[in-house]
Amino acid sequence: MEAFIQDTVLKIKDSVDVYVSMSDADICSIQFYHINTRQKLSIQIDPAFSELLSALDGVNAVSELIEKLGFEFDLDELASVLKYLIDNGVLESPSNIDQNSRYSRQLNFLSDWIFGLPAEVAHKRIVDAHCVIFGVGAVGSAIAISLARAGVSKFTIVDHKQLQLQSYERHLYYSTHDVGQPKVHVLERYLRKINSEVNVVCVQEKLLPATELSELVDGTSLVVNTADEPYIGHTSVKLGRYLWAKNIPLYVAGGFDAHLMSTGDFYIPGESNCVDCSSSFFTVALADWKPSYKVHESSTTDTHVIGGSGGLGSMALFAASYACMQLLSYLAGGDAYRSRLSERGEFMTGKGEIEWVQISARDNCNVCGK
Repeated sequence: MEAFIQDTVLKIKDSVDVYVSMSDADICSIQFYHINTRQKLSIQIDPAFSELLSALDGVNAVSELIEKLGFEFDLDELASVLKYLIDNGVLESPSNIDQNSRYSRQLNFLSDWIFGLPAEVAHKRIVDAHCVIFGVGAVGSAIAISLARAGVSKFTIVDHKQLQLQSYERHLYYSTHDVGQPKVHVLERYLRKINSEVNVVCVQEKLLPATELSELVDGTSLVVNTADEPYIGHTSVKLGRYLWAKNIPLYVAGGFDAHLMSTGDFYIPGESNCVDCSSSFFTVALADWKPSYKVHESSTTDTHVIGGSGGLGSMALFAASYACMQLLSYLAGGDAYRSRLSERGEFMTGKGEIEWVQISARDNCNVCGK
């Protein structure tokens, strides 16, 4: 412990505000507030520690500051407190993050978001990830774009459709020059504009019951499903059962159940309920709900279906942004994604709030064992 005090140089993170109050002559209350994440941490300690805390400058070793202040500390106890504050993201050694680098703001955020793991390590975990996305419509493509901007370096994108004129409203990569072209190839070009070194594998196929998944998903970091044909529940069960056995996480993004602003379901082997539990739960919960689609009588051969769900570009971005915060937390080695496992949220546009549903596990599930 004494060596730790002797050699360590520390500073309060720039993104942490500190509030100090005295409750009596012998006890000092200190609250640390993380500006980026809104997390709070409070401790009660000897007032002398607050003076040492304010003296931490990222230049002088802790032992030098103690000598200048003329205080006497129990060095083992002091080292324990300092390590506690380091582990909780309050204190850090002088940062070597290049503030002019492409990812400097992300690294600064990761240093607050992922406690106990250097920001550079958390960022590298994101960069090294290989993400597979089934369905690159409004939500799926926005997820791919956000992950690429965060540094994810490898994608497999699967979709059989072409861009249409109505894609303009919700597809971030849309251009009038791209109408009629396969979505996967147009999105690939867009991702390369974000990062010229990104590795993108395009698969222009429809996800079907007979689709062979091994070549598409084996060995990947995680899979995202937004493929809603023939139905998002069916494609998710197919993917979920296969991925669970392979110990690969599956995120089912918003857009299902005729509602674009769903937060999504994260199925992580060993941590969450499985997709079969979810499917069984909603089979009961939505027993009286049936989708209704109509084809215009004047053109019964027209393949364009009307009467389905609509939506806005901002709604797709809600689902995609929420998904990416969960996915990046998982990829970077954080804990934030765990707070809503086995729950689904629906942003109710009429009330401006999220309603959460706890998804119950099946009794003695033969897949996840819940």
